Amino acid sequence: MAVTIKDVAKRAGVNPSTVSRAIHDHPAISDKTKEKVQKAMAELGYSRNSAAQMLASGKAGAIGVVFPPVENKSEQPFFMKILTAINEEARQNEITVSIASGYSNDTLLSQVQVMYQEKRVDGFILLYAGEADDVRNYLLADGIPFVVVGTPVERANEITAVDNDNKLMGSEATQYLASLGHKRIAFVSNVDSGEVFHERYLGFSTKVQALGLTGQLLRTTEEFEIGEATALVVLDDILAIKVIQRLSEQGIAVPQDISVISFNNSIFASLIHPYLTTFDINITQLGHRSVQKLVHLLAYPEDYREKVTVPFELKVRESTKAV
Repeated sequence: MAVTIKDVAKRAGVNPSTVSRAIHDHPAISDKTKEKVQKAMAELGYSRNSAAQMLASGKAGAIGVVFPPVENKSEQPFFMKILTAINEEARQNEITVSIASGYSNDTLLSQVQVMYQEKRVDGFILLYAGEADDVRNYLLADGIPFVVVGTPVERANEITAVDNDNKLMGSEATQYLASLGHKRIAFVSNVDSGEVFHERYLGFSTKVQALGLTGQLLRTTEEFEIGEATALVVLDDILAIKVIQRLSEQGIAVPQDISVISFNNSIFASLIHPYLTTFDINITQLGHRSVQKLVHLLAYPEDYREKVTVPFELKVRESTKAV
């Protein structure tokens, strides 16, 4: 019987994904761990060529990355940054990447079906979650390996997902503003759906209630006004910059008159003054982990599905101040 990557992992006392990264001399793996893996490979007679064959699963040796069916993808630096991370990790595993993108679910579904049926890819990474759509239904129905970046609302127990704890982030954003003395805080959003909005707003509203603060939900409409709020939790950095511009037009300065905290730590967060206080969601790690989990599913399609939670970090900058 041929020695598998799982056999090497068991002998070395590490995860299969660690074996893969050690084989390709990934800088995130310590020299000590690499030595353990190399020793296990030597003892079991496992070669690098065998690893490449296993990781490719004897198929296309490629994965598909599916972008969400929205028109403003180019305005969100998240997508370019995570695609870069996915490409880096795929290259480490000697896997190529193909992209599926469109403005409708029908267009995406057609692309995904063609990519898989013509054996151009072995599995997919979906860069969106939330409620089930035609693409995810197709992948589940046909038993096609895939990983979701985000938190699925439906059939979550059947899906491997990689995400941050958005509820905790919303809670910690509120806690930080409260620690600065703010008692009237608003959550600002330009959408009223999607798992990111729901989770971050839930974390905000739960913490507001727990601390006995005054909280409200504000929409970025033409009549956008902050009322008596002294601090804002904004859905993401791009929206936060637009909100700050709108406030400036109203003669309201950040952070002198109102504090603003947001999420994603995009490139824009430290380009325009005031620099944004924001949560770094570790997009690079989200991309790396999504590839690692898909590689694992390709090697072990019957393995259990799980949610991988990537940690976040608050970056305190100029847009928040104590009252």
